[in-house]
Amino acid sequence: MPRRVHRQPEPVGRPRARGCLKQSHGQEGEVAMGRWWRRRKAAQGDAGSGEAARGPSGGGRGQGPEGEGDEVWRPAGGHIVITEVTEGSPEEEITRIEVSPEEWHTMRARAAMAQLGAEHPDALAAVRELARVLASTPGRAEQAVTFYQHLARSQWNVLGPRHQETLLTSAELADVLHTTGQLQLAESAWRDTFRKQADTLGRDHLDTLRSAAGLAAVLEDLGRAPEAEPLQRDVLERRTRLLGPDHRDVLTAANSHASSLLKCGRHKESERALRGLVPRLEQRYGRDHERTASARANLGAVLVRLDRHAEAETELRAVIRSFEATVGAQDEATFTARNNLAAVLHAMERYKDAARVLREVLAGRVALNGEDHPTTVSTRDNLANVLIDVGRRAEAAELLERCVRDYRRIYGPGHPRQRAAEEKLAWLRDGAG
Repeated sequence: MPRRVHRQPEPVGRPRARGCLKQSHGQEGEVAMGRWWRRRKAAQGDAGSGEAARGPSGGGRGQGPEGEGDEVWRPAGGHIVITEVTEGSPEEEITRIEVSPEEWHTMRARAAMAQLGAEHPDALAAVRELARVLASTPGRAEQAVTFYQHLARSQWNVLGPRHQETLLTSAELADVLHTTGQLQLAESAWRDTFRKQADTLGRDHLDTLRSAAGLAAVLEDLGRAPEAEPLQRDVLERRTRLLGPDHRDVLTAANSHASSLLKCGRHKESERALRGLVPRLEQRYGRDHERTASARANLGAVLVRLDRHAEAETELRAVIRSFEATVGAQDEATFTARNNLAAVLHAMERYKDAARVLREVLAGRVALNGEDHPTTVSTRDNLANVLIDVGRRAEAAELLERCVRDYRRIYGPGHPRQRAAEEKLAWLRDGAG
């Protein structure tokens, strides 16, 4: 009797049809190690306060577009089901083969483009889902950028540059550019998307507010917190008016604005905001939830800047335990909290402990984001500062040389971070101290 064998993809779950990738639930402020620098400047009669706190860690790790629920979007894979069909008998499953989310969505996108054409709406939707999966897969975000760029061009031609779907893709592309550390391109993409959404949807539309928050986050990572803070405040005020004070997006915006205040050096204001926010998050989500831990991490960063070191160390160690239990030890949020713990240890003159923590953070960020990502570069800079106090000045100088090159590449010539690294490097080469 004839026999036919079928190989049929079978979905395990269906990703959310709408909503951008959400990289984090807030923006943890990251503190730079500048104690020795403040001390040197004071000795020279300079009353400056040293380096400002670093921007939020990790691309993506900024405010970016948010999902529509409390949880982060997770990609789903599928199965290849092999069945036997015999005349006169019911179809019988022989076996099924697990298919990863990336493989599953690649098959869907290829099939849709082959059957429907590359610019058919269903084919474009399948390409978007593949791009989302790649963006959420470690080491594949650069490939996601390529798919998003293709998708944006196709939608521009088919739907027009101001269509809501085109703008949704532009927002997701901007978010992935931020995640991959392409900050200047991310700023341009966010700014263009925000402007078009404000014109077509209005300033109060939730998509417009997400893009405003995304633009603010990348401005902070570019070291332009004073530009970002008014945007974050506006997002918070509009969301509060539209959604009510207890909506999850309002709580997220409150955390982001408090982080922005921190990066502007408005530490007391930031502390007041976070002291009011953390209990609300604990009541809604619990103490160890990602969103709560994010706000607690920001509070720890504020305490570092206020020189309340013992309190900061206690808070940050608790935050690290929370992040390790929820997102894992190798997540960017965990690395940010550990960086800030190193800042506390450095301020308490526990230099070797601080250097050990930063070496671990640097190794983790290299593995997660690559050698050239902005968060990796800032960690290298922080480690150099600590190594100076440890007495390993040759190693510190080597790290700073690389930071100078990387800051020029990331931010363009003459950025304050580049100039600060150059000044420290010159001081080391002059044999000071």
